[in-house]
Amino acid sequence: MNRTFLIVIGLIVIQMKLGGQDPFFSQFYNPILVLNPAYAGAAHHPRVSAAYRNQIPAMGSPYVTYNAAYDMPVRLLQGGIGINIMNDVQGTTINKTSIDAIYTYFLAVSPDFVINAGFQASYCHRFLKTADMILPDGLDATGIYIGHTEPIADMSKGYPDFAVGFVMYNRIAYGGVSMHHLTRPNTSYSKNYHQPLPRKLTVHGGIFLSIYERRLGREALRLNPNLVYLHQAGFRQVNYGLDVIFNYLRAGLWFRHSPDFALNAFSAHFGYEHDFFRIGYSYDFNVVDPWRTMRNMGAHEVTFLLKLEYKKGQRANFKAIKCPKS
Repeated sequence: MNRTFLIVIGLIVIQMKLGGQDPFFSQFYNPILVLNPAYAGAAHHPRVSAAYRNQIPAMGSPYVTYNAAYDMPVRLLQGGIGINIMNDVQGTTINKTSIDAIYTYFLAVSPDFVINAGFQASYCHRFLKTADMILPDGLDATGIYIGHTEPIADMSKGYPDFAVGFVMYNRIAYGGVSMHHLTRPNTSYSKNYHQPLPRKLTVHGGIFLSIYERRLGREALRLNPNLVYLHQAGFRQVNYGLDVIFNYLRAGLWFRHSPDFALNAFSAHFGYEHDFFRIGYSYDFNVVDPWRTMRNMGAHEVTFLLKLEYKKGQRANFKAIKCPKS
């Protein structure tokens, strides 16, 4: 693959990124605060999660996303709190870091049905490094990069952001909706230009189906189908799939469609889930041109979740039941 072609592909992807769509983790159930702030504290015990996503590694890992989060229930607040940190690296040019503070209220409608309402306040910082940017005025007539004709200074931008989410569930099924970027913050690096960040709508749901149970009611084999719909500005995406959980092992296959039902990618993942931790790996396979004919143009993803269970006799006494997805 020649350098000129990589530059062209890079410019296309950068333009797609600048369009405003947020990062999305294929294994959304581990960095779950990214999906919906209403999940903070829903597990009824403290937990720590981490996620790493490397997209299009054939281009030298230009798009890498890191996430770390902590959440816990708070009995006095009848809910939970959480903190979520995200770092999205888009090549050597764009770097965005956000820190989210979350509060969730638990409403026990009945002994078997709960609604969580989550509220999120964030501070975001975007940094633009111009030294490695490939601009049209830096290419000669043959497509060889010769450098900028005029120097461009690095730029940065900080702004507040807000989100809200709701999750409802019983002991086997769950569903929710979240809205990010409620105030459409201005992300422009220039004081003379207004570039509002489009709101992002997420709708999701799933269910656990017990296929086989051991004695004492402990499940040995379960199916977990899920559906996630994303809508942000002109970007819309439907994700659906099925996980098979056998004892401590988890494996699944997910599909990613555009609203016209054109298949864009599919993801295969597997993981291990113990009583106190969960770890998973997935790979996204692109099936659209030009990605599908090129090697390593998908995405690697690794996630980890640590459950800090209460010691015997110290568990908080919540009226609300535990969310099955947590």
